[in-house]
Amino acid sequence: MSSFQATAAQHHLTSQSESTPARRNSPIVYGLGTLGLSAIGHAFGGYYMFYYVDVLGLAVALAAIVNVVYAIWDAVNDPLVGYLADNTRTRWGRRRPWLLIGLPCFAVSLVLVYAVPQPFRRGGALFWYALVVVFLFEAASTVMNTNYEALFPELFQAFRERTRASAYNHGLGMAGELIGFSLTPLIYTRFGFTGMAIFFAVFAGTLLTISVLRNAEDPSTQEHPPLDLKNAFREVLHDRPFWQSTAVVTFLWFTTGIYTMAIPFYAKYTLAAGPRAPSILFGTCFVVAIAVVTLWSRLIRAWGIKRTWLWAIAVMATSAIVFGVVPNLAGGIVGAAITGLGLGGVKVCREMVLADLVDRSRERCGRRCEGVYYGLNRFIGRLSKILEALALVLIGVLFGYVSGENPGPDPANAFRFLISVFPFVCMVLGWVLAWRLDLGKGTAVR
Repeated sequence: MSSFQATAAQHHLTSQSESTPARRNSPIVYGLGTLGLSAIGHAFGGYYMFYYVDVLGLAVALAAIVNVVYAIWDAVNDPLVGYLADNTRTRWGRRRPWLLIGLPCFAVSLVLVYAVPQPFRRGGALFWYALVVVFLFEAASTVMNTNYEALFPELFQAFRERTRASAYNHGLGMAGELIGFSLTPLIYTRFGFTGMAIFFAVFAGTLLTISVLRNAEDPSTQEHPPLDLKNAFREVLHDRPFWQSTAVVTFLWFTTGIYTMAIPFYAKYTLAAGPRAPSILFGTCFVVAIAVVTLWSRLIRAWGIKRTWLWAIAVMATSAIVFGVVPNLAGGIVGAAITGLGLGGVKVCREMVLADLVDRSRERCGRRCEGVYYGLNRFIGRLSKILEALALVLIGVLFGYVSGENPGPDPANAFRFLISVFPFVCMVLGWVLAWRLDLGKGTAVR
């Protein structure tokens, strides 16, 4: 038996001896919750910058400030929420109370982002309104995403079960991204941005409610008394593979964040395409990504996580090159398809890497610290928002883009540069870091 098979068998035997809730949980139902989170998150992330800058006329420099504040606040509250959830003790579990309280706040704050009252639609008032509502949305988003993601390694503990659950989770999650990205322009062109936000709030809220109530947490995770802040973070802070993998994730998040932010601008100015072009590009990307998650899951079992991750990152780097050279929408669709091919792989691998690191931590210290691990992972990864803001400011400096009312002399090349150069450099750096990463016997290239 190979070392990879032996590790998989060991994971399976370990899960057999643990409490039964992990075997009762449904990967599909968990994935439906991720679909809801993705839909609402990407209806925000894909279009809020376009809405405030190009539709309402907020200066790009002010929009960059909003993005930096968003990133800093996100970075600060992720590990704090993770620590608090890890140390929550209730009859309903550690995560469920946070999720049920956070869900209505999450939905309402999305509506507030896009339902800008008329007195706040100009000048400084628009800037301050954007700053406040984005701050509120991010706080609710952190409560939901950190707690929901931290459930994954607890609910699915056997290696093969986890690989299968990761494929379902990210397949449905990317279906949510497809809905959030591709349907958004179709909905807001007919019902307005407020109507679009209400639709996603109701749609995602329903799916998340079903998933949170259906999946059972492992009661054994509450047997240990809560840890103080210092001891809770000590284990993670000394976990070198965690920090290396998180650096890779930061570059990946930056790349997908740039794609998310830039595609509406790229379609309008660079490809000179119509208002439905972003839906076509996002749709192509996520249809392909959903179609290939099972393939990437099989490659993980055959090659190990590290080798699979390296190939997925390389495909993402290729997509940046394609976006940089194509002249029209047809070429943009090719780039979107290649992006989807790589995106399916990096998402499935990222979930497996982090879950494996959580398991190894449990073996060392005897307790589960998923919230701290996932919170710190998001803490570092979300700093990519600062890089996104700096990239946006650099576009203004190099190409003179200010806003939709003042796009400068060459907006076509401005957004061609934004969507290709920055992602390619980050993917090269991410590949090098992933290649140097020691993921252990069950996941390293042999």
